[in-house]
Amino acid sequence: MTIQFSYKQVEEKDKHFLEDYLEKKKERLAKLLPDNQWENACLEIRAEKFMKKDAFKVEIFLISPVHDFMSSEDDHTIIEAFDLALDKLIMQMRKEHQKNSK
Repeated sequence: MTIQFSYKQVEEKDKHFLEDYLEKKKERLAKLLPDNQWENACLEIRAEKFMKKDAFKVEIFLISPVHDFMSSEDDHTIIEAFDLALDKLIMQMRKEHQKNSK
């Protein structure tokens, strides 16, 4: 899997924290994609810090050979925004998996 990060107005410590945190969460995504799709998938994570609201927006794009998924979420910490967006993405993946299993 190819992983790309892009940031807008995010501090270095938050960047490193998010990248390390993704390593722990990657397994949740891997369980929902067959190995051949996992190897050829691209995961893009975009994080932005809003200066006026003191909040973060995280967008996650998962592009696989079979289906593309996207989710986004805003929250006061980068990790909470990431977790909420990841949960949404996983729900989409589960729905697609169930639909294809029938």
